[in-house]
Amino acid sequence: MKKWLPIVGVMLLLLGCGPKGASQETMDRLAEAKMACGSAETQAKNLEAQRIKLEEELARRQAILKNLQKQLQEMKEPTPKK
Repeated sequence: MKKWLPIVGVMLLLLGCGPKGASQETMDRLAEAKMACGSAETQAKNLEAQRIKLEEELARRQAILKNLQKQLQEMKEPTPKK
């Protein structure tokens, strides 16, 4: 009995842990997941580019606002009389 146990154990490892073929359904799901991943990566790149563009627009508009506020402040200041 003791001499058969290692042999049976090795046989189970060799036969039980061998490569198994994936079903067609699994392969289809994998292909679908890869396509979805590619689409998500493309969308992420597009959104990142859009974010950068919007941040630049925000900085430009903040500069305009600062300039307009400065002009408004200058208009509110009383002019010195001569």
